[in-house]
Amino acid sequence: MIKSVIFDIGRVLLRFEPKDYLYKLYGRGEKSERLYNIVFGSKTWLDLDRGTVSYDDAIKIMASECNSLSREIEYLIHNWIEIMTPIEESINLLKEIKTKGYNTFVLSNYHKEAFETVYSKYDFFRLFDGMFISSHYGLLKPEKEIYEKMLQKFSLNPTECFFIDDTPVNISASKELGIEGVVFKNPQLLRQDLRSLNIL
Repeated sequence: MIKSVIFDIGRVLLRFEPKDYLYKLYGRGEKSERLYNIVFGSKTWLDLDRGTVSYDDAIKIMASECNSLSREIEYLIHNWIEIMTPIEESINLLKEIKTKGYNTFVLSNYHKEAFETVYSKYDFFRLFDGMFISSHYGLLKPEKEIYEKMLQKFSLNPTECFFIDDTPVNISASKELGIEGVVFKNPQLLRQDLRSLNIL
């Protein structure tokens, strides 16, 4: 029996489309593709999610790959968070789940600074009973340990949890530990999935 519903943040509760952001700033061309690879597609971006580098250090590392784009890299690191806007239909689903009496949690790969920004900006985060943010623990999905640590921290039974994430490998990893879940594609399909499981 499901008692707790666990949400990812990016592309589930908040929009995260960095390529669209880059195209808007720099057009659809080589510059945008280069910046995507250097910033959003880099190992350093994952290190930010893991909490092992600061924004200042990340800028230095990324700029070392292409000094001619150092100003753009610095701008992106300090301003990319503006693309993280609420997916209202998903927020409504979260509210409905809460009214049904389920416990709700967050499990997300997220930079420390970025999470502090969105947490202070959006009230819906107060609806959660607990949040497990990767950069606070030095772990990343889909590593097994991040799921285990979260279950332990909040005293959750994996068979009583349901996980919603936009990345298939993260759902596969959760299922290996007995946490059922679904790959998020859009709020309409998620609503159907939740209804089929009698969560809604």
